[in-house]
Amino acid sequence: MIALAARAERARREFPDARLDVDAHHALAREVAARAIVLLKNDSGTLPLERSGRLAVVGPFATEPRLQGGGSSRVVPTRVDVPVEELRALAPEALTETAQGYRHDGRDGERLRAEAARAAAESDAAVVFIGLTAEDEAEGTDRLHIDLPAEQVELLRAVAAAQPRTVAVVVHGGVVRLHEVAALVPAVLDATILGQAGGGAVADVLVGAAEPSGRLAETVPLRLEDSPSFLTYPGDQLHVRYGEGLFVGYRGHDRLGQDVAFPFGFGLSYTSFRYDSLQVVATGDGLEVEVVLTNTGRRDGREVVQIYVSKSGGVQRAPRELRGFSSVSVRVRDSATVRIDVPRSELVHWDLGHEGWIVEGGEWSVHAAASSRDVRLTSIVEIRGDEIVAPLTEDSTLGELLQTPEGAQQLGSLFQQVQAERAGDASDALGIDANASGMRIPLGRIRSLSAGQHLPRPELTALLARVNAARAQKAEQR
Repeated sequence: MIALAARAERARREFPDARLDVDAHHALAREVAARAIVLLKNDSGTLPLERSGRLAVVGPFATEPRLQGGGSSRVVPTRVDVPVEELRALAPEALTETAQGYRHDGRDGERLRAEAARAAAESDAAVVFIGLTAEDEAEGTDRLHIDLPAEQVELLRAVAAAQPRTVAVVVHGGVVRLHEVAALVPAVLDATILGQAGGGAVADVLVGAAEPSGRLAETVPLRLEDSPSFLTYPGDQLHVRYGEGLFVGYRGHDRLGQDVAFPFGFGLSYTSFRYDSLQVVATGDGLEVEVVLTNTGRRDGREVVQIYVSKSGGVQRAPRELRGFSSVSVRVRDSATVRIDVPRSELVHWDLGHEGWIVEGGEWSVHAAASSRDVRLTSIVEIRGDEIVAPLTEDSTLGELLQTPEGAQQLGSLFQQVQAERAGDASDALGIDANASGMRIPLGRIRSLSAGQHLPRPELTALLARVNAARAQKAEQR
């Protein structure tokens, strides 16, 4: 904090005439917020709304917007856009009526729902703002569920029954259950928490003045119990075990093949896109990925091209892992070549034997996708791995030892005399079967299986030392 204060003071000295352009900053905040809005559903072209006719706007968040979280994230805004006021400014010819719909404390629910349904029935479309307050989710307070307040869902049900063209705008910080919301209405905007210009941004997207191009940064599950961390939360005695391992978030949902409400990376557009000509080149620095993106819809739009990688065999991995993305604007009926570089550092895993980050060589699949579950194109590329030789230990299996030329040679020499006496191979000399189960026996167990007659511990230790030294020397010569 002291360093930050010193930088601020230095800036004041060096630029004494500098003034904050509040209008320019607010305009930028509005543009950024609009790009962050995620269009989750848009059946029958419900959105964007017409800028004429009658519009019912329902919910406290429409007149008293939630623009930020609480606690240490709280900042003082220079101004606040109110959604219903911004809608009226963008559509002055439309008759916009408001209805409270519900109270955050749950009182007067039946009366408020009836008023909202009546206003919606008398309009050409309805927009219902629902979500969580700052008191529902705050710093240092974990939610025990991911449900929206029941009175809000009942309100949405009542309004949707009265007005088929109903749009739900969801305001929240953390994940909330949305499959029931999506089942009730033809259009859903995930507005999250958008800051001081969020009200204007929502209005821009609702009437089509801006394109919704946000994508989900988290999977929206069907239920809390589907979360990869469900079994380890809240832990015991104030300690929580992070048991997901590699399978955090979408990786866990995808690994289990669970049905979800909306997958990681999901988001619709007011237009449509086609992916073509995926090209992947492996270099010493990583991957160079190119894909041709074509706007096949009726208006200009923005797409977020996502690059995932996967690899079968080898170390344990998620089915697909996001390793790059790019947000691209494309005019209607136009195409753009999108290049996304994936650094080699994005392909590494932690190797326990080497105790370091390495890249596993072999065939990798590279996917151009619109979400973690919407893969449009796939290309196979050969990636050269790091030349890392993990030492063999007593916990290594006989099969792993015999797969190395050095191990097979050293083991053959060690049992050459016994092989001659028994007229068998090395596995015969060890007293085990040369089949799949025999090859999985740890080396440290072989001497006990053979009563120590053919592979006592000193011999095993010396054998492993010779094999590891030979393999390391060979790797250095490459």
